[in-house]
Amino acid sequence: MHRLTTIAAAILATPAFGQWTTANLSQPRAQLAATSVGSKALFAGGIDNGSHSNVVDVYDASTGTWSTAALSLARSELAAASAGGKALFAGGRNANSVVSRVDIYDEVSGTWTTAELSSPRRQIAAAAVGGRVLFAGGEGADRVDIYDPGTGTWTTASLSVARPRIAAAVSGDLALFAGGVFAVDVVDLYDASTDTWSTSTLSAGRHSLAGVSVGNLFMFGGGAPTTAVVDIFDATSGVWTTSALSQARSNLAAACVGSAALFAGGQLSSSARSDTVDIFDASDQTWSTSTLSVARGKLAATSVAGRILFAGGGAGGGSSDVVDIYEPELGARYCSPANPNSSGVPARISADGSLFVVDQDLTLIAEDLPSGEFGYFLVGANQGAFQPPGSDGVLCLACGFQGCGGIGRFNQAGLIIQGPSGSIAVDLSNLPTSPPVAVQAGETWNFQCWYRDQGSSNFSDAVSLTFL
Repeated sequence: MHRLTTIAAAILATPAFGQWTTANLSQPRAQLAATSVGSKALFAGGIDNGSHSNVVDVYDASTGTWSTAALSLARSELAAASAGGKALFAGGRNANSVVSRVDIYDEVSGTWTTAELSSPRRQIAAAAVGGRVLFAGGEGADRVDIYDPGTGTWTTASLSVARPRIAAAVSGDLALFAGGVFAVDVVDLYDASTDTWSTSTLSAGRHSLAGVSVGNLFMFGGGAPTTAVVDIFDATSGVWTTSALSQARSNLAAACVGSAALFAGGQLSSSARSDTVDIFDASDQTWSTSTLSVARGKLAATSVAGRILFAGGGAGGGSSDVVDIYEPELGARYCSPANPNSSGVPARISADGSLFVVDQDLTLIAEDLPSGEFGYFLVGANQGAFQPPGSDGVLCLACGFQGCGGIGRFNQAGLIIQGPSGSIAVDLSNLPTSPPVAVQAGETWNFQCWYRDQGSSNFSDAVSLTFL
């Protein structure tokens, strides 16, 4: 038995810090499935105006390019998950029947093969845990088909209750399968480390909800009957709590990036769709909101290379081909907040663009500087904490104070900041250390802003970026 408490949702009216861009699938469709393997995000199948699709749209985050492939069978209401370098798309329905087909993509070889579930079914939940992929439940089924990519073999298990429209989430060696038709409150828990199953319950029974994990927290949000409830399971303590989305809805999508879990879109009713994105930050247990570019339900979501992609979905009278791409603030902030300056607030640094070196797309941004003062951006390989004599701030880059070796200053023409804000485009092939260096994939570099302030000086907080 679990203990249930309630956490009041702190919904902020302002958008969460991060940036949104858009792309397009090769064709509009809803009820598609998504998963990521390596640097690739794959969006497969779906339906538009009664026509089932076999298209797989493939986004390669390492190059920023899109391509297409094809499933062996056109179908919607399928499920997807990845493990061992393979992406699996299982079950679903086509114009004629419910199917057992599994399409398997090998990311290393770039090839596709097929297999079959132990029984045909649709509206399945999929999860990858313990190096294996589990396809659980589905219409009229309690069956769990388990695929081991290392051996290529299949085994089976059973849920405690047969049901479709389940939500799944994974953290560590634990996978949870929650809810289902009709208004089921059961949660089946699978521990891959011991190969054992147990059960728990949601605060309220529902189906067509969204599941995601962030850190050690499992989150199940929304669902039908239409609700805003989010059930949260702490895998460390074994305790359940509840929170709430800003808007009650079902058939939404969820994914995680960094410390943020996003719940996007959904159906407000049989005819109304939502463009709301609820963002939970696990680092401080707070909620904020943002919006999709197009309101839609029955969309698909997956995360890859530090970004989340929300693709397709039913939008009003038809389906959408839009992909909304969310990238959170780049890097890890430290030495934050900085000491306040004469404007009364601490200066803040952030980064925008891409962490892929090959993209050559990184911009540093300084905000909340005092007006009419100038400053410079700094870079260093190591972190530190030292208050230089005569300064009101803390230098958060390591420095030997013999010419300040190891720290570079972006002081070329045009790179001087004039408060209250400023930015520079960073040339990753030529960081201004002594001697200048080129950033390599896998390296971590730290950035900060130094600025004058009424006869003294001060520093922003700092940001640490690990490049890909």
